[in-house]
Amino acid sequence: MDKFDFIGQTHLDHEGNWMTSPRLDEAFNSMLRTDYIALNDTEKLDLLADYYVDYWGYVNQMVAPVDQLVVGRRGTGKTTLLYRALVECMRSWGNQSASSAQSRTLGIYLDLVKCQSLNSSSAADYENFEHAFISELCDAIREELVRSWPALARESTLIDRVFKARESKMVAATNNELQRLAEIIKTGLPRFVDRSGAQEIRKRNSQSTADKASASANVKMPTAELKVEFSDDYTESRETEVTRSENTSYRLTVADFLRVVGDLRKAAEIPYLIIFVDEFSSLDETLQGRFTTLLKKILGNHSGVYIKLCGITDHYRLGSSIILQRDLFELSLDLNSFVERSGSLKSAMDHLIDLTKNIVEQRLKVYGIENPGSLFDEASSAYESLSMSAMGVPRTLGIVLKQAWSRAQSTSAHSRLRIRRADVEYGIRYASRAYYNQMAGSARDSVAIPEHVLELWDALLDRAGQERKKSRSNSISSSHFMVQPRHEERLKYLNMFFLVHLLEQGRTTKKEGINRSLYCFDYGTTLENHFGWSTDKNTIRQQRFAYDDTLSAFDNHYKRSEDEEFRCPKCRTTFKRSQLIVAGHQLNFCPVDRVDLEPISAPSIGHNFTEEEIKIIGAIRSAREEDNLYARQVADDVGCYVQKVAKFGAKLENEGIISRKMAPSVNRKIYFSHGDSA
Repeated sequence: MDKFDFIGQTHLDHEGNWMTSPRLDEAFNSMLRTDYIALNDTEKLDLLADYYVDYWGYVNQMVAPVDQLVVGRRGTGKTTLLYRALVECMRSWGNQSASSAQSRTLGIYLDLVKCQSLNSSSAADYENFEHAFISELCDAIREELVRSWPALARESTLIDRVFKARESKMVAATNNELQRLAEIIKTGLPRFVDRSGAQEIRKRNSQSTADKASASANVKMPTAELKVEFSDDYTESRETEVTRSENTSYRLTVADFLRVVGDLRKAAEIPYLIIFVDEFSSLDETLQGRFTTLLKKILGNHSGVYIKLCGITDHYRLGSSIILQRDLFELSLDLNSFVERSGSLKSAMDHLIDLTKNIVEQRLKVYGIENPGSLFDEASSAYESLSMSAMGVPRTLGIVLKQAWSRAQSTSAHSRLRIRRADVEYGIRYASRAYYNQMAGSARDSVAIPEHVLELWDALLDRAGQERKKSRSNSISSSHFMVQPRHEERLKYLNMFFLVHLLEQGRTTKKEGINRSLYCFDYGTTLENHFGWSTDKNTIRQQRFAYDDTLSAFDNHYKRSEDEEFRCPKCRTTFKRSQLIVAGHQLNFCPVDRVDLEPISAPSIGHNFTEEEIKIIGAIRSAREEDNLYARQVADDVGCYVQKVAKFGAKLENEGIISRKMAPSVNRKIYFSHGDSA
């Protein structure tokens, strides 16, 4: 086999054996994070468009004029899908045949994690929050225009080239609208007058006094006359002048935004504008409630503006004002939706193998690897194992491949440098341990999640081990189990940390007709505990794999107090939980005002962390000082920004939850569990 070079690096020798390649490492790293790609890096965005595998045709839906909610666990590819759709919008301004979006579709990407003004306004009133959000949105539009057409800010003639105007009149109109957009960001429209400004008081006093006295006497014999005159004139005038300064605040509203964007669309002949809103789950519950109230004003506005909102499964709240499949159409990237699309569990597992193969090979080809299959000793077996480990989560796939390739480089003879089965299994176990350690770190002392979750996990493992031993020669696999819907809340954190995966809902055992949900253990866990692996329906539907009795042992941790109270933010009425139960279900809104209720009872855990923050805590608290854990490593493991780790880490250090220490050798801080300092 002839060798080939890519950027001066040899991948195969003359015998077809793999050699060290930085581009191979780069390909695996690209599976970990997408949002490290700068939006102005068109080369990497084009690369992303080339290696993205649109298995179910989601991209066409994402560039369609429909409001959508994209949900999935962290790492399932939500941000990558948004980026891919954004590239499609960019391409719609060129050759229409190269894009599935309608010609001249304007796409805007907004990452709520980077919108600092939203978090800083959390204690402010609703109007301030609305102004902060619309300001961030306008900034994103302006940045996208300048990013896509850099000369826009410098050359007036650029308008002609960008929008391909046929008349100079339209060019002038577009330029005027862009100017209006810039002006409204600076000043906005006056919404109220605040008379609390400083006031200047000037006082003028004047006073005059006049005294007058006279006396005269006339003595004339035989009479005498005495005449005396007194007069007293007093005048006083006072004048007070008060000068008051008025602070006029300008607040942007959704109506302002829709009006200006509507004018811009008409002037530039833009059919519609798509706003890709990422990281909705990074907002706390209060901000999510405010955000959805604003969102409702945009959804279905008939102004040519469409929303694509991304949220993490079980970590978002739309409130009662937004109804799914009416206001927002859900597009799920979760595994159970994948199984549903596939038609059956067996078919889904076959599709997962095919998807995994496509992701790996397409990625490696784009990064210059001509024959990706030759990277593995046994390609078909490797893809099957990788698919069972990742379970539709590309980030897990990247972690496993990166660790497998690292082990292969350190243990293989140079003449046989390929990823072997043992390397793949090492990577699978590594990912499983990393996910478990994150959960254990966040659960210890109930810092971020309840500590009993660890006991619940151990109970499930013990039960699966017992069922495995009951069969002759361990012939029956115990990789799958079923639970009733009322017990699914207890698996929330296990599912969040990828230790279990929801496969199907509405399944029944052979013995009972009760609806249950089908779960499977993480594949690395099944390898570690020798549970075996089987998707045979005659096995997984056995009554003994219904684990409701195991989960029922933790009922005391999930009993809700009837005295828990909620308050209506509008009428301020307080309700007890028992007052909100209607036909066996609890109302989440005020019966009078139809406004979402806010809980006022103290939560069982001392902090209200987002899903992202829980995983950051877990990653750091599972590390020791000698592990030399840096912010970049935490960000890669969790799937967040380095800046988020640094800022949030400083807060956790101040609260005594974690420790940080400067490493002089690299001049960077290392992160580790509080109390593990040497």
